[in-house]
Amino acid sequence: MANKSTPIRLKAFSVHLSVSAIAFLIILYYILLHWYPKPHFTVNGGWQGIRIMLFVDFVLGPFLTLLLFNPGKSLKAIIFDLCMIGIIQISAFTWGAFAVHSQRPVALSLSDGVIYPVLEEELTLQEKSPIDIQAMDTGKPPVVYARAAVTEEEQAGAFAYEFMEGIISAKLFFLMEPIKQHIEKLFMASLENMENPPEKFLHIKEDYLKNNNYKDGELAFVPFQGKYGNSLLIFNHDGVIMDSIPDPR
Repeated sequence: MANKSTPIRLKAFSVHLSVSAIAFLIILYYILLHWYPKPHFTVNGGWQGIRIMLFVDFVLGPFLTLLLFNPGKSLKAIIFDLCMIGIIQISAFTWGAFAVHSQRPVALSLSDGVIYPVLEEELTLQEKSPIDIQAMDTGKPPVVYARAAVTEEEQAGAFAYEFMEGIISAKLFFLMEPIKQHIEKLFMASLENMENPPEKFLHIKEDYLKNNNYKDGELAFVPFQGKYGNSLLIFNHDGVIMDSIPDPR
């Protein structure tokens, strides 16, 4: 009986796998183009998000179908099994999509010469949303400048957020200002103004300027510190991101 049921079970597995592949392609589209576009995919968790969704879509659901689906059962039992598998996978898929979405970077913040990603989850903990930052900058993603905490109230707030929530001052909304008001600080953070910049970075900068017909000083090459890696972000004098370069180290 088991041998006779194997082709039917494999067919059910294949159908489930096909449906899961369609769902995965949809979520992959959002991860690559909307939630974790360049440079965030490699340095801010895009690949980690894909691994979560791969497990949910191609391991959890289809293999549950392969293990539990049995054409020898009654129709009622088969429907029950399929409903339970569907509930488990939809729940896992929803959780995975929510986790990937909530961890996505929604803005970039310049602080002390380094660009940091600002995650949606970090804004939520401050009772703010991406729309609040978009009011400062219309870029995709928005870029802001995080000034130093000056007053005792600001310093106490910055300490509390870092101690209680793990949110550094570079990501605190109440310290953020439009980047267009601080273009000079953006260019001061550029590679050539760093103390002992890596030689590899300097060569990359020279090659980029030469290959794209830019003169020295027309672009800022600013270090970007992501959650899972680093890169250089390239800005023009309007504070607009032109490109990014992976960390060669």
